[in-house]
Amino acid sequence: MNKELRGGIVEGSRVWLPDGSAKPIEEVVAKRLPVLSYSKEWDTRPVRYGANQGARDHSVGELVGAPPSAWSGSVPREAYSIRFVSGRIIEVSGDQPWVTQREKGRQAWEWKQTDALAVGDRVPVPLAAAHFGNKGDAREGYFVGAMLGDGGMTSCTPEFHGDPYDGAAAFMRDFAADHGCVVRETPNGSIVRMRFPFRSGYRNPITECLRRYGVWGQRCDRKSLPSDAFSRDFWIGCISGLIDTDGCVRERANPRGALHGSVEYATVSPELAAQVSDALLRLGVASRLTVDKRQRSGNHSINGYRIESRRPICIVDVSRATALVRLAGLLELRIGYKARKLERLAQVLGHVAPAGSDMHGYDEAVVLDRVKTVESIGIRSVYGVLASPSGLFVVNGLVTGAR
Repeated sequence: MNKELRGGIVEGSRVWLPDGSAKPIEEVVAKRLPVLSYSKEWDTRPVRYGANQGARDHSVGELVGAPPSAWSGSVPREAYSIRFVSGRIIEVSGDQPWVTQREKGRQAWEWKQTDALAVGDRVPVPLAAAHFGNKGDAREGYFVGAMLGDGGMTSCTPEFHGDPYDGAAAFMRDFAADHGCVVRETPNGSIVRMRFPFRSGYRNPITECLRRYGVWGQRCDRKSLPSDAFSRDFWIGCISGLIDTDGCVRERANPRGALHGSVEYATVSPELAAQVSDALLRLGVASRLTVDKRQRSGNHSINGYRIESRRPICIVDVSRATALVRLAGLLELRIGYKARKLERLAQVLGHVAPAGSDMHGYDEAVVLDRVKTVESIGIRSVYGVLASPSGLFVVNGLVTGAR
């Protein structure tokens, strides 16, 4: 440690880096890795009324790579878990500093500590963290995303299950052909089981592709991508594949007949859901992460087999009109009815402007998340990072800081 820092981030929290990856806070401190930080100090002057106070600066600057100017190693402290309306969770020490927006009067930025946070306090979330690496392209991204959704990756031969007549199955046939694999299709009702064998005695190139991206052999509740510097095109392709397989596009009409909707992705893997939510945010699309615990009463069985337990489902939901329109301009869905429904939503909602209540006159590079709960979690090892000049950086998709 080269400076006394207030606050700290609990071990294991994901810090966003300028190469497009996210690393645990302890690795950032140990290797002195550069973090994503804002290029200028935010205007956090105390609010005073009257003449000669001067105009406030509502801009937040740009997110840039900044090496830590100070840091602190593992220190045991009383820690708190803060859950936000978006579903994001961050664990920090009680004296961790935050820049929040004043609730009353002139809605300016002000510094607060964790132990002073209250339910409803508004914390900034970046919409302009478009920093990516160069690993992977859109086709590989779509393949990996679709396999994470409806693929089989734990036997000797990769396989995919889907409608034989839709665009996802057609893509899989083309992808297999590009890699020299044949496709063996076995009908199973309205879907088909597609297997991708390769010549005996040779490594299967599709299996090697899945190994290269770290997803081969994963259990359904532990599916995730490695924390690599994936390219922007890879993430767009991957999210498209995930929504084509384990996602849905919903249209709704309110009692007045106005159309609105949502794009949702569901998985039993909390880690994968968090990664998708983070990738969307890097692409400028805010989402909400919820967990359906699927409580059941009485005995339940499927095909005569009793269900002893059901894993909670994590749902990433994009429902704001401006976010839906932006998402529609990014994704390349291959399932026809999903693509048509998303295109229709984008056309209907294209006129909607960002709500003023979201921004409160501040820079459109950030939106505001709200504190839902603050709970003590006991003593934890915390780490601190100071990134000059703003003192702010991004952890788990939320803007926090050090002073």
